[in-house]
Amino acid sequence: SLTSIGDRAFWACSSLTAITLPGSLTSIGDDAFLGCSSLTAITLPDSLTSIGECAFWGCSSLIAITLPDSLTSIGDGAFEGCSSLTAITLPDSLTSIGDRAFWACSSLTAITLPGSLTSIGDDAFLGCSSLTAITLPDSLISIA
Repeated sequence: SLTSIGDRAFWACSSLTAITLPGSLTSIGDDAFLGCSSLTAITLPDSLTSIGECAFWGCSSLIAITLPDSLTSIGDGAFEGCSSLTAITLPDSLTSIGDRAFWACSSLTAITLPGSLTSIGDDAFLGCSSLTAITLPDSLISIA
C-alpha cells in the first residue's frame, strides 16, 4: 500500500482538479503538487503525518483544505501562493509550521493555531493580505 508521494510526483499537472489520497499515506514529498493550478479540492487521509516543502505551492485554485488530526508538521512553503485558499483547519497534533508555509495566501481571512504548536517559521503568513484574525496559543516557543 502507498505510504508516501515522492518529490515532484505531480509537478505542474495544471489540468488536475481533484485528488483523493489513500488511507495508508503518511507523507507528501517536496513539490509533490507544485504548480497544479487547477486543483480545487484534495482529501487528505487520517494517516498523514507530514507535508513536504512547497508540496502545494502555486495551487492557486485550492479554496479550502482540512488537515488530518495525525499531522505534526507543515513544510516550508507548503501552501505558498495558494491565493484562493480562504479557510484551513489546523489539527491539534500540529507542532511546527515551516518558513513561508502560507506566504501569499491572499484570500485567507482567519486562522486558529492549535494548542500543540511550538514553532512558526520565517515569513509563514507574509502576504496574507486578507487575514484579519489570528489566535496564538500559549504553547508557542518561537515565532521566527
